[in-house]
Amino acid sequence: MAYQPLNNLSVNTGTNDLARDAWGRPKAIIDQSLFHGMFSYNVPVKTWYETQNGGAELPPTNATSVDGALSLVAGGTLNDVTALRTFRNLRYEPNRGHLYSTSVITPNPTAIQNRRWGIGTDEHAVFFSLESGTLYGVVRTTTTGGGTTEDKVELNTTGIDLSKGNIYDVQFQWRGVGSYKFFINLEEAGEFAYLGTLTNLSIANPSLPVFFENENLGDNNALICGCVDVSSEGGENNGKEYGSFGITSQQGEAEFTGYNQPIIAVRSKPTFDGLINTRDILALLASFYANEKCICRIWATRDNTAITEGNSSWVDIGDGHLEGIERIAVASTLTFDTAKADLIFTCRVAKEQTYSTSALFEGRTSVWLTPGDTFIFTLHRETGGTTQGGCTFEFAEAI
Repeated sequence: MAYQPLNNLSVNTGTNDLARDAWGRPKAIIDQSLFHGMFSYNVPVKTWYETQNGGAELPPTNATSVDGALSLVAGGTLNDVTALRTFRNLRYEPNRGHLYSTSVITPNPTAIQNRRWGIGTDEHAVFFSLESGTLYGVVRTTTTGGGTTEDKVELNTTGIDLSKGNIYDVQFQWRGVGSYKFFINLEEAGEFAYLGTLTNLSIANPSLPVFFENENLGDNNALICGCVDVSSEGGENNGKEYGSFGITSQQGEAEFTGYNQPIIAVRSKPTFDGLINTRDILALLASFYANEKCICRIWATRDNTAITEGNSSWVDIGDGHLEGIERIAVASTLTFDTAKADLIFTCRVAKEQTYSTSALFEGRTSVWLTPGDTFIFTLHRETGGTTQGGCTFEFAEAI
């Protein structure tokens, strides 16, 4: 048999006609991790927040690190519900696959309680739900006419001991109308074959946080997790739109006296148009300038009482997921309580110069403004005396 060069062979490793591009070349897909979490020493408070019985967000308390794993309990009282969620919301990238992956142990899986893990909010979600011994795959959405609804499929757990450590994955096409597949230990356990069947989107909002939830219906066994990841299959982690906010007066600066005086602040609204806001904002650059030598600072808070508006007022930025407030040019009464915020950056601004700080760090890490967050940008002279200055904050919205 004559030798046949490999480049003359027609090899298609895909499973559908789109496995090759328009020129017949095989497509290669590499996953892009959008988020991953581990719990080796604690449940990181900068990454996760907890809610108990639907109340205000709290630092994790029912969620703890035990021997390197997340251990989440519901609470000791009947009907207690504890949820752990990320501040970040991981946005689906159009025409890509979306992949949620985790490892979970559920002690006493037939206990009278509900344990849930996946990505989502109370309005939109895709997740595993262990309900007193039966494991389901669930897709939840909220629509204007239909309210909040859930599709559920019982998953095949034959031969699987849910009390032991197993790996759980959800892979979905989305595009709004694509199918969802649920996997246990890399084997398909159930599917929503939505393609060609829907008259509405399967999930109306595919930008979702990672969550774990435990509900006491008579028992309070832990939900235990080793680690979690959300990836875009073939994604590039792009698609962000530029925006900025700064002083809008004709002279481009405002007068201030005293220490840590707020120049501008930018807040991501917790809700938008009556729904939970899940649009994350990537910080790009902050630029400070002043007439005299000054100290510039950036602060972060989730306490809306940290800013007292005085004779300034909040205004929408862009389409209104964000809002900003600025110090008016003269006689401003805008104030800021530094005890209600965390200081995250300090530097010096030279007289009649501009100092800029990047938040991108050459791809090593990123600074995100997530729904409920406020960034405050302050200036003051070293002496606390009177001068003028301003600030501009540049960012990218993950639309």
